Amino acid sequence: MGLLPKAFFRYLCPMRTLLTILYWAVCLVVLAAILSSLGYPFADSMFVGSMFLPGLLMIKYFLPQISFRPLRQGVLNLVWLATAALVLTFMLLFVVNAELEVGLFGNMNFPPLLGNPIFLLFVLAALALPEYLLDNYLKEREAARPQTVDFISERRHITLPTEEICYIESLDNEVVVHTASGEKLRTRTPISRWEATLNELHFVRIHRAYIVRRALILRASRTEIELEGVTLPVSRKYADRIDKQ
Repeated sequence: MGLLPKAFFRYLCPMRTLLTILYWAVCLVVLAAILSSLGYPFADSMFVGSMFLPGLLMIKYFLPQISFRPLRQGVLNLVWLATAALVLTFMLLFVVNAELEVGLFGNMNFPPLLGNPIFLLFVLAALALPEYLLDNYLKEREAARPQTVDFISERRHITLPTEEICYIESLDNEVVVHTASGEKLRTRTPISRWEATLNELHFVRIHRAYIVRRALILRASRTEIELEGVTLPVSRKYADRIDKQ
C-alpha cells in the first residue's frame, strides 16, 4: 500500500503542480503569439512553440540540483545546462523546419531568428527563471504550513505530522519511517514517493536508501551525515544536495 489518495492529492496535485501546469500552458500561448509575429499561422505556432518545452523542462529538473560550492564548478555546471537546453531546442526546431519545408504544416521559410542561439537562449531564460522563482515561492509557503502524511503501516492507517519524521530508510521490499519518538513504522510506499511528497526545504535525500530531516543534521560531509545517535552514508549522486545544506 502506498501513500493514501487523500495525501497524494494534497501534496502532489494542488497549488504547486496545478500552478506549474498553468504556467507552462501560458508560456505555450505566449510563444505561439511570438511565433505568429514571425509569419506562422497560430495553429502552427503552437506546434513550433511546443519545441521549447523539452529544453525548459530540462532546466526545471536540473537547475535546482546545481550547487555553487565551489562557485567555479557551479558556474560550469550552469553553462553546461544552458548549452544542453539550447542544443536540444535548436535540434527540435531544425526538425520542425524540415517538416515545414516539405509542406506538412504549410509552406513557409524557417525564420532566421529561430536559428539565432542568443535569441533562443534569451527565450529559454525568460521562461525558465519566473517558473523557478514561482516554484521556490510555493515551496516556502508549503513548508511554512503544518503538514501531515497519511499511509498504511502494518494494516494500520497512520496520520503522521512531518515534523515527527527523523529519517526514511528504504530496505529490500519495504520502507521504514523512523520517528522522533523512536517508532519504526514499516510501509510499502517506495522511497521515491516519499521524496516527491515531503517538502524538500525540510527533507533531503542523501542516498538511494535514505531521506533525512534537514533540521536534525548535526554534521554533514560529502560521504556521510550524522543525526543524533546514527550516522548515515551519503552517495556521490546526492552529495551536491549536502553542499546546499
